[in-house]
Amino acid sequence: MRVESDPFTAAGNENAMATEVRLPKLGQTMEEGTVVRCYVNLGDKVSRDQVLYDIETDKATIEMEASADGYVKRILVEIGQTIPVGDAMMILGDKDEVISDDYVRCLAKASITDAVEQNQPGTQCECSGTCKQAAPTVTPPPPPQTAAPSLSAPAGAVIVELQQLGQTMEEGTIVNCHVKVGDEVQRGQVIFDVETDKATIEMESTGAGFVKAILVDVGQTVPVRSPVIILAGKDEQISSEYVQSLKGAKAGTAGAEKPSIPVGAVPPPPLAAAGSLITTPSAITSRRVFASPRAKMAATDRGIDLATIIGTGPDGRITEKDVLTAKASTSQVSQKQAVTAAMGEPKYKLGQRIETSKLQKIIAARMLQSKREIPCFYLNLRADMTDLVKYREHINRTAAVKVSFNDFIIKAMAMALKQFPIMTGQLVGDHIQLASQIGVGLAIAVEDGLIAPILKNVDQKSLQQIAADSKAIIEKAKANKLSPADLEGGTITLSNLGAFGIESFIPIVVPGQCSILGAGKISDTCIPMDGNIMIRKLMSMTLAVDHKVANGAYAAQFLDYTRKLLEDVKSFE
Repeated sequence: MRVESDPFTAAGNENAMATEVRLPKLGQTMEEGTVVRCYVNLGDKVSRDQVLYDIETDKATIEMEASADGYVKRILVEIGQTIPVGDAMMILGDKDEVISDDYVRCLAKASITDAVEQNQPGTQCECSGTCKQAAPTVTPPPPPQTAAPSLSAPAGAVIVELQQLGQTMEEGTIVNCHVKVGDEVQRGQVIFDVETDKATIEMESTGAGFVKAILVDVGQTVPVRSPVIILAGKDEQISSEYVQSLKGAKAGTAGAEKPSIPVGAVPPPPLAAAGSLITTPSAITSRRVFASPRAKMAATDRGIDLATIIGTGPDGRITEKDVLTAKASTSQVSQKQAVTAAMGEPKYKLGQRIETSKLQKIIAARMLQSKREIPCFYLNLRADMTDLVKYREHINRTAAVKVSFNDFIIKAMAMALKQFPIMTGQLVGDHIQLASQIGVGLAIAVEDGLIAPILKNVDQKSLQQIAADSKAIIEKAKANKLSPADLEGGTITLSNLGAFGIESFIPIVVPGQCSILGAGKISDTCIPMDGNIMIRKLMSMTLAVDHKVANGAYAAQFLDYTRKLLEDVKSFE
């Protein structure tokens, strides 16, 4: 997850562009951060959105981006240093601009409030004002604009607003609501699952009380600071006029009101009984599905298409009970009808307009960035998996957690990265920075597209531990429960399409990583061996590599070493 730094731009000289980079608040509870890594040096040219630091917060380690262009004039913090939110970390300026030492000394001692005061009339810093020659004028960002309700808030009422769950978040989509009207809510209790531009995150209540009104619907997208819930005392009465005034206040800015059905459009199909299966293909293809994470997991485990189920939850949301009921009802349907209900007609039709989700937009932007910024070359070979297939069958007879082929490949990749560490690197300025730990991303297909959460420190874990971690991270991804920390720290990614019968393919490198390995299906293949024709189980592997970081010979050795590990089962004992 990346977060932009707060800009404070210089004033006074129209040609000056000195910019203070200060530590932003990267989370709701963050008060300070520790500098884990710095990606730039003095004199480096920095572009907007370029990663400057890795910052360890109270929740996770997060990349901090520059929000302005310029040259690094001063670096004010050291690796390992812990500083409060708002402290200056770096000064950017023009290539030939000079930043005075007096100003830097004052800045290093000043908090963000002090910096504002230093530029107010009648105040004097210890350097007698000489720092003003290079001092940027600090202009705090304007407060977020929210529409005021037309009625005053009743005494004792607490209005819970949509929190800014990330530095770049401007709006959020309500994925799940964990409370209902009348429930008692404690401060810090999870009340919503909210989809942001980065991930789906649990939102906690900022107040305590009883739920008097829920102002948003599941599936609705609203801007940050919009009112979402009203809390009050148990016997407190909230007028319907006040509730409507809050809903009206956010309706215009949220953009969440759904467009009416245009004239000539196909009307919605008739509803089936709640909790039952829809068997009409047109009904399946024309409805948008909302389901709880547990319902999604239950449907995946049982091979049920959620689009075929009518939900009994709020606003027709599908619950786990609906999935279980639908599964039981399929036994009463003929085999032909069951197949039709599970598969239905194609999800989309030719000429249809398909709105993209936030995840799809993020994927598109990241893939475009990869193709634009990462010059790749590609290596391909086949690994003999015959012995590994037998070994996997043997250990899975008694294993507490079943080990997949992906788990073997991830383990082999991690061991190979330790032997060939340049494959963990990134080009930073005039040098290649190697990763401090090995994290392997696993590409997982989800409802809205593709996501690649990271398995951390896999070189230090056993095969069984990797299998357990893989199972857990896949379940979180399918349930839309990944946190920003689950997407950080990757050095390489595995994408396996073998389950779909794909022999080989060329994957796209994830920005911020050096390479990605694409694995195909394991196929019985006739090959010459010791003068005979033998049938062996071969798997094609294609490695895409950032040529800015690694050359062909080095990457070829890495891929060959990975193959040798997979072909020798003793590597995993």
